[in-house]
Amino acid sequence: MARKLGRIGFAVLIYSIIFQSVSLAQVTGVEKAEAMFIYNFSRLIEWPPEYRTGTFVIGILGASDLFPELVTYTTGKKVGFQDIQVKKFKTTDEIVKCHVLFISHAKSSSITEVAGKIANYSTLLISEKPGTIEIGAAINFLIVNNKLQFELKPENATRYNLKISQKLKEMAVTLY
Repeated sequence: MARKLGRIGFAVLIYSIIFQSVSLAQVTGVEKAEAMFIYNFSRLIEWPPEYRTGTFVIGILGASDLFPELVTYTTGKKVGFQDIQVKKFKTTDEIVKCHVLFISHAKSSSITEVAGKIANYSTLLISEKPGTIEIGAAINFLIVNNKLQFELKPENATRYNLKISQKLKEMAVTLY
């Protein structure tokens, strides 16, 4: 019993450290911070059973410096028992089934098209442009007081059969 409580306490401590607002001064570049957040989001969301086997795919739509940062950050890591693969899509036509899809600022005007494209997938849609959470993104990155934070709209994740943990809800700067 004490060992179980110790594990729970340790897990809470780790999640608190990982998800505290990441100061951009501490992390060189927004992309490194976004990579860290995206990986940790993937561990706080429950995917349907058919998405818990095989490779865990994180897609990036559009030109973004996030791609190499995400590849570097996730190398050797897993989501559950799944190896992680990061894919880059230049256009919406290239999008294939993935667990997480990040839409670059430059491609955010196509979010409605993207939402239609992934309608039959259980995909977490993440953006980095104000207003995109109202039109489909489940998570949107923001910079507040030089810190990377995020807003969350669980309803947009539920639409794709994803379950957002209470911990993730509590960490969002804005919850819709």
